[in-house]
Amino acid sequence: MASEVDELLALLSMEHDFHRRWEIRCNIEKAPNAATVLRDIRRHGPGRLRAAALDALMHLEGESGLDPTDLATIERLIRIRQHTDLLTPVMSIETTWWCVRDFDQAAVMASLGLTSPRPVTYKMANSVMEIIDSDDESGLVYVGPKINGWTPVVGPWCDAFGDRADEARTTIERLSADCGEVHAFSFSAYNNGTAWLVARNGVTVRRYSTFDPQDTTGDPLPIERDWMAAHGVPGRPEEHCRYNDHGVLAYDDEFADAMWNFYEANDVAAAVSVDVGWKHPHDAVIHGSPVLAAVPGAGPVTLPPGMYEI
Repeated sequence: MASEVDELLALLSMEHDFHRRWEIRCNIEKAPNAATVLRDIRRHGPGRLRAAALDALMHLEGESGLDPTDLATIERLIRIRQHTDLLTPVMSIETTWWCVRDFDQAAVMASLGLTSPRPVTYKMANSVMEIIDSDDESGLVYVGPKINGWTPVVGPWCDAFGDRADEARTTIERLSADCGEVHAFSFSAYNNGTAWLVARNGVTVRRYSTFDPQDTTGDPLPIERDWMAAHGVPGRPEEHCRYNDHGVLAYDDEFADAMWNFYEANDVAAAVSVDVGWKHPHDAVIHGSPVLAAVPGAGPVTLPPGMYEI
């Protein structure tokens, strides 16, 4: 059976297509005693398959399936790649994040009670966010370096518009009282909804949400007002959106065509602080390096099984 795994690992080491790599990993997982075979290759070779074996082990068992030598290898590779690491999106299908003004990474972590920071590359942080996606039990967040004066915190724990909205909003307002301003965003790549919140000096001054239009409060941001004026839509954006009898987001008929093109959270984030997704800044002034951290009460957290890229 080792020969079957060897053949699949050889394919994995040469394949670059994301979906094909996923298929190969899944086929490796089906092989009897796959994890044992992979660990044996990690220890004894052949050398040409060792890197692919490590990749497959993370897919099968996550960090808990690696021995200390492999963990040290990954940490060393991350340290090396951080020297030339370029800012890239750190997001998932359902992305929630905060942007904290002026506070650096250490100050943000201390204020939020985040622990066990571990260096990562941006691509690895993105892998983690994709794997945990909307799993708020994962205990992990990504904390970016200060980017153009804003420090992002990303992960399901940052959802200020879902089940733990009250707790998240209380934390955001408290943090804004210390640093001056904090933003919260929610973006769905499946167009399930979008939202943003701006807190200044301990008070929420604007909250807009298509998840629940009645949850919206405060005066529209300048970027919102400018868009409405440019598209000839009167009033406030929340006045035009609602959910129909089937629970589907809809807009008033007269301005529906325009409002369907209204801003998403990543548009607003890119304009007022930092988008962690596709509209991330390409010429940013960056201070520090990205880390993963454990949320309050989670303690040290191991990375779950999944597809990782360093």
